Amino acid sequence: MKPWNELKITDDYIFCKVMQNESICRQMLELLLHIKIDRLEYVHNQYAIAPDYGSHSIRLDVYVRDSNKIYDIEIQTTDKHNLEKRVRYYQALMDIDQLERSMDYRHLKESYVIFICTFDPFNHDSLIYTVKQNFLERPDKSYDDNTRKVFYNLNASELKREDSRLGTFLRYLITNDPEDVFTKQISKEVESVKHSTKWRKEYMTVGEWIREEVEKEVAIEIDKRVATEVDKRVASEVDKRVANEVEKRVSNEVEKQVAIKLEKEVNKKVATEVENQLHAQQLQNARNLLAMNVLTAEQIAQAVELPVEEVLSLK
Repeated sequence: MKPWNELKITDDYIFCKVMQNESICRQMLELLLHIKIDRLEYVHNQYAIAPDYGSHSIRLDVYVRDSNKIYDIEIQTTDKHNLEKRVRYYQALMDIDQLERSMDYRHLKESYVIFICTFDPFNHDSLIYTVKQNFLERPDKSYDDNTRKVFYNLNASELKREDSRLGTFLRYLITNDPEDVFTKQISKEVESVKHSTKWRKEYMTVGEWIREEVEKEVAIEIDKRVATEVDKRVASEVDKRVANEVEKRVSNEVEKQVAIKLEKEVNKKVATEVENQLHAQQLQNARNLLAMNVLTAEQIAQAVELPVEEVLSLK
């Protein structure tokens, strides 16, 4: 967090406090949007909107409204590459914030989200990016849902050449050098805020709260990463153990199948050998009976359980 004495108008805290001055806020909106505003109904600085307990909340820098329009003005010094989605969410929650239960949609006010960026948000070197919606099939016809999105690029090359009150105001945000009545009024208000003991104490308190929140977020992130790493290592160890067990079981199954196969082969060979020996004995018995010349070939074949042809082949 920046030291109090180094804060400038482009720092959120100072910007929000300066914009509590209704006159300055109104004049700034008139310059940025080229409109006339009679009076701002009220001003919210660092206004938080959360649709419900579990939803992502937003904190708007400057949230103001007149009789028929609402405005959110944001100072953005860091490119987080999420502006399009961020603006979409901001406008959705602004609509939720203003539409009470049972109110018809036609009661929604025209809403503006304005981002003043110290960088080029879309990298086209334009000073102003105004978003307009059209029908793809009819580009000449606009689709108007009464939402407006405007982005200012304080890094645009044309800002140096912009000879207008708007150019003077935007250059002041970068240089902190007031050049006209309005920017001098802002500069005076900045000094008034920075000399306020009340705002200084509040800034320190907010800073302490932010540090505590950051520490909580860091602790949560560490816990998440530790849990993730533990899960990964446990999963890896489980995978190893499962693989080892599978390998053991496969190995045991292979050994079992080999043993079964060996047993079958041995049994087969033993059976063949036994059969060969029995056959040899039958042949010898047939020869012995033939030598006695007492029985016929048919009788011998029946006695030794051999085919007649095989007995006859022994003669």
